[in-house]
Amino acid sequence: MLGRLRRRLRSYFSYVLIDAPVSGVDERPIGPLVSRRRRSRRRVVSPSERFVWAMTLLLIALIGLIVLEAVYIVVCRQISEELVAGISAVMASLATAFLMGKRSS
Repeated sequence: MLGRLRRRLRSYFSYVLIDAPVSGVDERPIGPLVSRRRRSRRRVVSPSERFVWAMTLLLIALIGLIVLEAVYIVVCRQISEELVAGISAVMASLATAFLMGKRSS
């Protein structure tokens, strides 16, 4: 389950770079099988492993805090302000990472 989450995060934050063909004189010999037109290259750039692990741990922490808050509500019949603050802090960091991570691609 953890591996599947990491794969999905890696594919979500991956982006495609397209290298434009170089204009100018091509120094390769032109023959019957070689075209003058150069094709553009397509590369998929994946995020670093450290970033993927950080996103995974943040998601696990968020789920843990929500479960802890639910248990606290059931047992004590009130809302813990400290847990709500923790949930909002983790949500803010996740939202920032998701928005900034996709904006840079």
